[in-house]
Amino acid sequence: MSRNISAQEAGDRWIKNSLRSYLEGEKNLKWIAGILKGANKDEIQSLFNSLGRSGTAERKAEFQKWLNRVDLPRKTD
Repeated sequence: MSRNISAQEAGDRWIKNSLRSYLEGEKNLKWIAGILKGANKDEIQSLFNSLGRSGTAERKAEFQKWLNRVDLPRKTD
């Protein structure tokens, strides 16, 4: 029996798998920037943090630098 997932869960999986592809060197920063355009900055940061040991320190630093300077929507409560 398959489990139905919400649109939010599907979106989170898409972002997390895309981040993993970038961190592991399969994709470049321009590609991941295009994937994340318009996404919520706080959720991206949370998903990025959850990847733990994925990728190199250089890739992680490059991504964090990009995320810190890019203008993306923030989570509002």
